[in-house]
Amino acid sequence: MRKKTGDLRTCTSSRASIQEMHLRAKELGIRTTFDRYQDQLPQCGFGMEGVCCQLCSHGPCRITAKAPRAICGATADTIAARNMLRLACHGLSAYCHQLEEAINTLKATAQGKTPYSIRAVDKLKDMAALLGLDTNKELNALAVELADAVTYELRKGTNEPLKLVEKLAPPARLEKWKALGIIPGGPLSELRDAMTMSMSNINTDYVSLLLTTMKLSIATGYMGLMATTNIQDIILGNPSIGVTEADLGVIDTETVNIVAHGHVPYVGAAVLNEIANNAELQAEARAAGAKGIKLYGSMDTGQELLQRLNDAGQGYAGQLGNWLTQELMVTTGAIDLVMMDLNCSIPGLKLAADKFHTKVVSVSHVLRMEGVDTIIDYEPEKVKEQAVELIRMAIAAYKNRGTVNAVHIPKNKSTVVAGVGIESLLSVLGGSLTPLLDVIKSGAIKGIATVVGCTNNRNGHDSASLRLIRELLKKDILVITSGCVSSGAQIEGLQRPEAAEMVGDNLKGICKALGIPPVLNFGSCVDIGRICLAVTAIANALGVDTSDLPVAASAPEYLEQKAVADGFFAVTFGLFTHLGPVPPVGGAPNVVKILTQDVEQLTGGKVCVEQDMAKAANLIEEHIVRKRKALGI
Repeated sequence: MRKKTGDLRTCTSSRASIQEMHLRAKELGIRTTFDRYQDQLPQCGFGMEGVCCQLCSHGPCRITAKAPRAICGATADTIAARNMLRLACHGLSAYCHQLEEAINTLKATAQGKTPYSIRAVDKLKDMAALLGLDTNKELNALAVELADAVTYELRKGTNEPLKLVEKLAPPARLEKWKALGIIPGGPLSELRDAMTMSMSNINTDYVSLLLTTMKLSIATGYMGLMATTNIQDIILGNPSIGVTEADLGVIDTETVNIVAHGHVPYVGAAVLNEIANNAELQAEARAAGAKGIKLYGSMDTGQELLQRLNDAGQGYAGQLGNWLTQELMVTTGAIDLVMMDLNCSIPGLKLAADKFHTKVVSVSHVLRMEGVDTIIDYEPEKVKEQAVELIRMAIAAYKNRGTVNAVHIPKNKSTVVAGVGIESLLSVLGGSLTPLLDVIKSGAIKGIATVVGCTNNRNGHDSASLRLIRELLKKDILVITSGCVSSGAQIEGLQRPEAAEMVGDNLKGICKALGIPPVLNFGSCVDIGRICLAVTAIANALGVDTSDLPVAASAPEYLEQKAVADGFFAVTFGLFTHLGPVPPVGGAPNVVKILTQDVEQLTGGKVCVEQDMAKAANLIEEHIVRKRKALGI
């Protein structure tokens, strides 16, 4: 039987608000992800090892010592590699959905049909130039042309390489990928072929399947991540450094409270605009007995908003938490409306809302949930009116607050420095990467580790990621976060300048000199693309390949399909990539050997699956030290 690691008792003491709200949930008869995890134990060993297949009606098949091949003859390696490819297909398809929504929003904005504007003009021109467009055109006309050009890139055939890969990838990396035959064409065409070859009895060569997964991951990196991030910046503005707060203690009992939950920031940004500028809605809130209206972030949508809209005076009130927090934020009884977009909204969210007055609304046409009958699917041309409607729904719900169960809000909250991106980081460094490179060369910062992604019930709540981050900081390794991991670091107090007191002496000195926290938040999961652009910039500045840098990546609590595509991209990008929990390939010995050993000779990256976070931090440090020695620093 598996160890019951999903128990809240494994949490760090600073996760007090989560433990407090979990006890309250139990008192109210609300079962959460933590409870349902315990119900599922012991989990299926065949699934965890990646050696089960249900693609045809002969099965399902599972690989055992007694039955080393499936009915069709497929081996454990074929099944595991095929399963990983299918997971990566899901991940890339979700990113393509978000990219297409960004494209449509950019085009509608350029046509004057949205409340947004072209805010990052230089980024618009830079991206247009990469795609071969005439940047001397009028800005709105250029934005329309850029939207059309990215649409073409998204949909073109597999025989035409992606321009962003050719233009943005470091030359040495591009040569490696060409030699492997994994330069992707249009992501949607690549998805079509990958889904076809991962059917039963089409492509059963595990090496070919893994190479195809790497090919999809490159499309993920340059289109699903980097292109989406750039377009969102063009519309909403580049990240700007500012201060906000995190944890459930930020919830205000005297205001109408709306939560933007999910991965896509457009509806949340529109709601914030109305909160800040619509006096009529503020008057309606006061007439209902509230002192005002506030919007809170949850998961990646919140991370996107606080990157740019971190001024609480404009209605943004802070970040509540991540995937494992969503039921518990509702259990406070003080949330009037939750806007769910794209992915990571769980059925348990509605089950918790049913115990309160909370209104749950889908704002994405791909998101439907049993019991949620209020649907306002995001449309760029209608989002201003949609935002007003959502705020009025929240005001109406506020009038019923406390009529079902009482309000109970933990007192815990932490200051957060947010808004880090390449542009804002350069502003701190005086306009050049040179100061950062100098402190890396001197050893004051030993290297950089990106700790990104999700949170996972197997580890408790953020336990693995926080343990790893703390261990890395002791070793004078600067940490960059994005995704749900960021919320844990924020609530832990690691994304404020005072956290410099918790780290190694050399890193402490740099943080104090620059006035920065030792853990820098680059935003949401899609902003892994922002991190990759930063790593590329460092590699180009030093004149080396990304695989030569004293840099490592970790997703210590990865969760779902998008994270699989991200993880494969990190390896393909040339990075030492630590993953937890162990991906579902353990029963496929040849696949394991390729991912943890052989692939390093091909891309410079490899997978590490050490689940003891202190040992994982040691392995990351050893990797960084080796890269420093190879560079002669």
